[in-house]
Amino acid sequence: MTRRLIALDLDDTLLDSRKQVPEAAVLAVRKAVRAGKTVVFNTGRAVSELDEYADLLPEIRYAVYASGAGLFDFREKKTACLCPIPEAQQAEIRSLARTRDVMLQLVLGKTVVLQASHMEHLEHYHMGIFRPLYEKAMTLVPDILAFADSCREPVLKMNLYHAAAGERIASRARLEATGLQLAFASESSLECSAPGVHKGSGLARLCSLLGVSPQESIAVGDADNDIPALQTAGLGVAMGNAPAHVKAAADRIVSDQDHGGCAEAIMMLFDE
Repeated sequence: MTRRLIALDLDDTLLDSRKQVPEAAVLAVRKAVRAGKTVVFNTGRAVSELDEYADLLPEIRYAVYASGAGLFDFREKKTACLCPIPEAQQAEIRSLARTRDVMLQLVLGKTVVLQASHMEHLEHYHMGIFRPLYEKAMTLVPDILAFADSCREPVLKMNLYHAAAGERIASRARLEATGLQLAFASESSLECSAPGVHKGSGLARLCSLLGVSPQESIAVGDADNDIPALQTAGLGVAMGNAPAHVKAAADRIVSDQDHGGCAEAIMMLFDE
């Protein structure tokens, strides 16, 4: 099978543990694109959180973002195929957020919204490593729940960040009956997306737009929210730093994010 496209998760996949893109991965992306392959981001992040990597890798034109809820064309600066969370299910998430110690984040079409006071407590929610990114990319509001109550923009994803693992498990249990697509990501996040919307569905939509069969694609990732993409692509590749159940969902396993794993995966585009 000829592989024509590779979809790369960002955090702990393309990015190493310092949130940097290793030089080996940069070179591998450029080699792949020169050979006529398509490289895309496949991430839970919002568009506003991708600028640094789009500038570093201008060879990458497209992103599946917000865990499959949107597609973005960096060349045209356009979003497409938005799949927002229905209002009734947004209300369920807001209700939970009112009763638990969580940091709520809203991913909109091109921006991501956070309560200003939560910036002072990122470490409490195990997100301190993202502070430099958040300072550049977040739209801050005084009261995230009041903003969410009145927001009329499409809400593509709602992230709930927790102080303790048990609290995250309890939040997921409470939301299971809503039909929302739920996934653990990072150390403390519970990602909430519209029913049936995930990185696999986003990858399938992008493949359709580009005239590429999903069987001709490779998906690379390390976390729960990557599993649908690993199962949608013709070849699913788990990073060496992925937990055991993510590796079990993959076809291949490469080295970890600090030892060239993403570059290894990209070079699989050239396997015959």
